[in-house]
Amino acid sequence: MKKLLIVLLLATSSAKAQFLSGNELYSSITATEDYKRLYAMGYVAGVADTGNKALHCINQGVTMGQVFDVAKKYLERNPEIRDFSADSLLTIAFAQAWPCAHKKKGT
Repeated sequence: MKKLLIVLLLATSSAKAQFLSGNELYSSITATEDYKRLYAMGYVAGVADTGNKALHCINQGVTMGQVFDVAKKYLERNPEIRDFSADSLLTIAFAQAWPCAHKKKGT
């Protein structure tokens, strides 16, 4: 647990204001190093939380593992667009997996 906290502190202290591409995220998702996969999981969780109930509607009870799997599979199946921003790609993936059921006017 102590190692995890140290890794997370180091990762956040060296964070830069930049956009992450789908290629960069996929590289972290498929990395063998734990700290890279943890970074990817945190990024995926952040995008999932930020857009939930507005851009996509992830059902209660869906695990972080399921969310991570959807992100990984979407990036695997769409290598031709991985140069786009990772947050945009994940938003599309999550909206396809968990679309929001919008109510019609007057109902």
